[in-house]
Amino acid sequence: MIYLVDTIGTETGMHLYDQSFCNTLQAKGVAVRVLSNYSTTDGRQKALFPNFYHGGKLLMMVKFAWALFVFALFRLSHSGTYVYQSFGLRLIDQFFIRIIGRKNLFVIVHDIFEITGTNGEDVRKAQKIAFYQSHIPAIICHSENALQTLHDFGYQGRSIYYPHFSYEFSKEINPHEVAPEIKEAVKTDKINFLFFGQLRQTKGITILQKAIDILKQKDFAGNIIIAGMDKEHFIDETQQPPFVQSILRYITDSELNHLFSSCQYVLLPYTEIYQSGVLEVVIYFRCPALMSDIPYFNQMIDQFPSFGHLCHPNTPEALAELMNRIIKGNVTGGKYFVEKDIAKYNELHEPSRLISFLKAE
Repeated sequence: MIYLVDTIGTETGMHLYDQSFCNTLQAKGVAVRVLSNYSTTDGRQKALFPNFYHGGKLLMMVKFAWALFVFALFRLSHSGTYVYQSFGLRLIDQFFIRIIGRKNLFVIVHDIFEITGTNGEDVRKAQKIAFYQSHIPAIICHSENALQTLHDFGYQGRSIYYPHFSYEFSKEINPHEVAPEIKEAVKTDKINFLFFGQLRQTKGITILQKAIDILKQKDFAGNIIIAGMDKEHFIDETQQPPFVQSILRYITDSELNHLFSSCQYVLLPYTEIYQSGVLEVVIYFRCPALMSDIPYFNQMIDQFPSFGHLCHPNTPEALAELMNRIIKGNVTGGKYFVEKDIAKYNELHEPSRLISFLKAE
């Protein structure tokens, strides 16, 4: 049995990743169980520990302590292979990894260090490098650059590069779970650009906002939808022009499906990322993306040029210009998601090599 440990869950959409991980391995006859903070309506997934990202500081600390206790009890009574998902090797990650122990432990490194959006490096970088060496015997990376970076830091454990899992969640839309504001945000007579996910500096929300300010002066004829939680208040108090629709809250799965099914382009003006779950949703819905020129997106466009466009340089001016050119029909590049690129993408995601890695001692 493989236990996939996810301490974030539905908080930022990791449940979609969990589902894809399970579907991919179970299709090959590998049993997987998700240990996380959410339950599904069909009863197949039940929360093991509480979501400790909500409430006051004291309540969150109590929830976190309870989560560690419950997880420790589970670990003592359940042997098997544990695959832990690390998001920058936070203290949260380190506590859970210590409870699992080195035996039969694999860590998916979504982020090597914490991505905070500041220009400074992770202040606990040296400690984390030492932790990788001493506590993590095997690593899975969805980015070749991230894996090379770990090796450059001297990581000597077992490691593998495997592309981010192809999403396979249901595209069904329950109309009762799609709020009127979501439906009204999509303008059927315009080209719709979607910025989706939790609003962060590293996801380029300030770049997009400045691009919007530029587009206001150019009689922009498209429609921009910004959908996701704005915990750091980047734009929740900003007066937007009529061509911008902001839904700054948690987006349900049916609402996600409605937006990605209805929009023509997805905006990814990220400034820093090791891998992108939103890009996988883009590919799943065959909705081309406008990506920033960071290494990960450069690599993706090099491999799969029909998946969208690269915006260079990653500035508000360049993004505004590219969006305007799309509206005016001045962007060339052929068809999106051509058969050759899709076939190559599917071939790279064949899981046999990953399963062999997880079964090796």
